[in-house]
Amino acid sequence: MNEQYRVAQKLGLMFQADTPLPDDIKAWAISQLKAKSPALGISRLGAKVKPWPKSLQPDLMERDTMFANWFQRNKIGDSANASNAERQANQKENLMREKDQLKFSHRNVYGKDQVRLRFASFWANHFT
Repeated sequence: MNEQYRVAQKLGLMFQADTPLPDDIKAWAISQLKAKSPALGISRLGAKVKPWPKSLQPDLMERDTMFANWFQRNKIGDSANASNAERQANQKENLMREKDQLKFSHRNVYGKDQVRLRFASFWANHFT
């Protein structure tokens, strides 16, 4: 195993299959810390990697509104009268949990800042 591969495995989240190993691993690691970090992903298996649509990246106020909408529609009296399809549609429309999990995993796989993502994962895990 060569040195670049070993260091990249220890510091980052690894290389994508079509990424060549860098000659200067230190410069590579430092460039990772300064790289822009857009949310990237795929829409289906085998699709090209592209930025996540803005509609799947609501800000904090939009998230609050979406959760309030979900909560209002999910009250005990309303949910008893709602069909299973209506409850699922409400959850899909107003809850971001599954979309956030997918965005997080896609960013770890397709992101250009693997070292920064590795550090963020370490510290998030350490403090929780």
